[in-house]
Amino acid sequence: MGNTTNKKNWAAQERLKRIEQAVWWRGWIKRKDLVEWFGISSAQASSDLQKYQELNPDALVYQMSRKRYEGAKNMRCQLHEPSLEEGLFLFLNPDEMAAVSRGGSRGDRRGEIGLWSLMDVSLPVRKACSEVERAFVLAVAGGLKIRVRYWSLNSGKATWRWLAPHAFGYDGYRWHVRAWCFTREAYLDFVLSRTEKIDWPEPMEGNEQLPPDTDWETVEVVKVRPSSSLDKVAQSAIMMDYGIGENGVLELSVRSAMKQYLLSQLRLVEEGGELPKHFELVGD
Repeated sequence: MGNTTNKKNWAAQERLKRIEQAVWWRGWIKRKDLVEWFGISSAQASSDLQKYQELNPDALVYQMSRKRYEGAKNMRCQLHEPSLEEGLFLFLNPDEMAAVSRGGSRGDRRGEIGLWSLMDVSLPVRKACSEVERAFVLAVAGGLKIRVRYWSLNSGKATWRWLAPHAFGYDGYRWHVRAWCFTREAYLDFVLSRTEKIDWPEPMEGNEQLPPDTDWETVEVVKVRPSSSLDKVAQSAIMMDYGIGENGVLELSVRSAMKQYLLSQLRLVEEGGELPKHFELVGD
């Protein structure tokens, strides 16, 4: 029986997806790439390429001179939604390039591509220890309470307190846990990396009934537009940058409990302060 590609098979799906990723981000693929990446036979690699052509007929163009399949200019992805992070990791990452750059036409520099084509901003690492992360996850998953020693910027000291965490939130820089604080008798956000010590989670007492976390359950729509302090050219650039439609308003959904972090990320203030550089809030 000849080699066939069953698109319903998980392994085959991964190979077909990698074909699409390669021709979309790197621009080309050879049969030997599939052989080396997945440890399959040449016959199976040929079958995979044929199957992908059946699934996405306008995506591949075979270049005889280079003996490889290249992605068509107007191709559309059928098997996944591409993301920039995917392309950077798979085809511009120095550790990955050894696997994906074989057969390239750029000579010795091909292996260096990840060293000179990526630019990153080094931000401080804000990460809790693994024991803290594990204990909070167990508490949230099990509906448990937990005692933590937490550093508060408001009080300027570390104190022990009991929490009943129920959700996690990420503000773009660090992870928070959303929890009922028995000391403050309120739902608050706690930065995981400010947790100095943590005990093992415990069951809630039978008489410990917590109120609903209204701010967490409520979803708001924040409307912003390019700041009126900018000229028309700058406003048009902001609209293009953020994909804002012709009405000039960008709508963002956010939990009320996380709204402060969204406004901070956009360098917005609701009352007072300096005018924002890019955006201003739109009233109802």
